[in-house]
Amino acid sequence: MPIDKLSLQILANHCAAAAEAMAYTLMRTAHSTFVKETEDFSCGLLTPEGLTFASPKTLGATWYIGLDYGPAIRAIDRYEEGDICLTNDVYHGFVATHTPDIHIWKPVFHEGEIVCFVGGHIHNTDMGGAVPASLSRTLTEIYQEGIRIPPTKLMSRGILDDKLIAVMKLNVRLPEQNWGDLNAQIASVNTGERKVLEIIERFGIDVWKEAMSALLDYAEQQARAVLDEIPDGDY
Repeated sequence: MPIDKLSLQILANHCAAAAEAMAYTLMRTAHSTFVKETEDFSCGLLTPEGLTFASPKTLGATWYIGLDYGPAIRAIDRYEEGDICLTNDVYHGFVATHTPDIHIWKPVFHEGEIVCFVGGHIHNTDMGGAVPASLSRTLTEIYQEGIRIPPTKLMSRGILDDKLIAVMKLNVRLPEQNWGDLNAQIASVNTGERKVLEIIERFGIDVWKEAMSALLDYAEQQARAVLDEIPDGDY
């Protein structure tokens, strides 16, 4: 049964608030200036297919709204409760724009079924490579931008991959800062998972499933309405 517009707006507000809580957790617990002051990060709620349907209203990098995590999500063979995945490689998953962009995502389960993902990214201060901060106009190959991590499980069933963390720390100039920011990202997706489950408990799983696609459809209608108001011509 379709959701009426009033109920859909209420659900949209709850979803945006969940994303805001993720962003606030991330910003308050991160270690680097890039996250705490520059706000070069994103947070969001994603459909099981990976489409972003909710994001913060006031915090973070707003140009990441609408990002499709589908290719990155599908790069992982199997998900279990407690898993958290990570990538910063622009050629695997197609969510990062350069190696300092660390993206993570977590499946949210309800009664054994993945009902959505929560995820986001931060810009790390340094990912190793040829120059401090890993970025320079003098670089000519991605290999010069530091360590690249394809879509990989950072946590499996709630257990952190210590070997992966050791490799990451060994290849960067500011390991403790990167480690602090990564912990903030983990806290952020855990917050998102908790908020989503609270919404499902309040409104029911059937309404939740309907709301995800309904919110995407409503966003498309809004975007098309804006485009229709633009006069014909060359721009």
